[in-house]
Amino acid sequence: MRAAAQWLRGPACAAPRIVRLWILLALLAYTLAGAVLLNRLQHRGGQPVDSLGFGYGVLIHAIETTGAYRVVGVHYPGMAFSAHRLPLIPYFLMFLQRLAGDDLGRVALLKCAVFNVFLGAAVLIVAARSRAPLGLLLFVLAVVFTMPRWVLNAFEVGLEEGYEIGVLGLLFAVLWFVPPPPARLRRLGWAAGIGSLLVLLLFIKSSMLYWCVACPALVAFRARDWRPAAAALAIVACGLLALADFNRVHAGRFTLESSWEGWNLYKGNSPYTKAIYPPYSLDTLDDQGKMVADRPLADEWDYNRYFKGRALAFIRGNPGVFLELVMRKAWIFFGEVRNSGLRLGEKRMGTPLAWAQLCWMVVFRAAFWWAIVDALRAVFRKRGQVSEIDLSAGGQIDFRDLTPFFVALGYLGFLVLYSGFHVIGFAYERHVMPVVLPTALYLIRRLGAPSVA
Repeated sequence: MRAAAQWLRGPACAAPRIVRLWILLALLAYTLAGAVLLNRLQHRGGQPVDSLGFGYGVLIHAIETTGAYRVVGVHYPGMAFSAHRLPLIPYFLMFLQRLAGDDLGRVALLKCAVFNVFLGAAVLIVAARSRAPLGLLLFVLAVVFTMPRWVLNAFEVGLEEGYEIGVLGLLFAVLWFVPPPPARLRRLGWAAGIGSLLVLLLFIKSSMLYWCVACPALVAFRARDWRPAAAALAIVACGLLALADFNRVHAGRFTLESSWEGWNLYKGNSPYTKAIYPPYSLDTLDDQGKMVADRPLADEWDYNRYFKGRALAFIRGNPGVFLELVMRKAWIFFGEVRNSGLRLGEKRMGTPLAWAQLCWMVVFRAAFWWAIVDALRAVFRKRGQVSEIDLSAGGQIDFRDLTPFFVALGYLGFLVLYSGFHVIGFAYERHVMPVVLPTALYLIRRLGAPSVA
């Protein structure tokens, strides 16, 4: 009972209740102001929901008009696509459309209100459980929540980043700041919550697949018990089966693969990529008619196989160029402070907002590499200490002391599994934005004394 009470109360040095109340009010004001401002800047009001770009608008239009999760003759002449976009975003927006009417402005306001609940919950958990100095905690979060590009992506409607940013924030807040409850049933509930967040990520972006499968191992380390990890993994497995069956029903193949994987791989590894990337968006290749096949394509899976084959042929035939492109993509993801993914002819530093974003990116890159170096030190230091323990002679591992190791392992594991897709395919500045909040939470977790290991 005493342990359960301590778990509910949290650490003694957490932010006072009145501070948490003010944080909550500030987050509500932030969500409202940000959503309204983005609506005005992007002229969302009065537009239909099916006007969204990035393949979502035409998909929503197809579902509404034909009843089928299938876009025909839009993304490629005569080709039908069903396994190109994951279903959570279009169906979620259609649900909001029924609530608010066919007005993208109102739908966007509701979307921001719903998904910023994840951000709010993450911040309140950290405020309630972190023992980092309150001023430092608020400063780090304020830097994140005012980064221009991060704000644009967090309040976005037609990009996956607008959905995964909040879910990732809450996931790491629970994983790093909320200790597993002492009672077995509550502990399984804690793990089930993590598993549910992973399933949300799985249905938002296909590049989250490996992270979602690997994360339950961190649950086992955190709980020092395989049963919560098994619960989280079981929920993820159900999500994987549901997604594969969704593709079977709508695209004719029981698979977790996206039929746009080959297309994206070829855009990042083609004879034309080096000339425009970076800083320009590789969608330019579509606009210039360079993403076309030299033979008839049977269906979306043949389309995927064809462009994947061309990408692999280019890589095998041009290993030096491929390596150079990989280095460029890695630089975009891990080092660049200027904007990337621009439209052809657009200037990088043409506006005050771009200069402001550059300054924020310099700050973020410093924090980012601080976190990476700290995490590497934590992993290798603890690994060395564990390897020196002679278990056969009665030595024991102090798992409480290894908590920083597991936190660091989670951060580095996420970076590797998330960035890998973009380093092989392609990366823009917006692809880096989901890493910003986990980086801030990692530093807060490490700078504060461990709450409850």
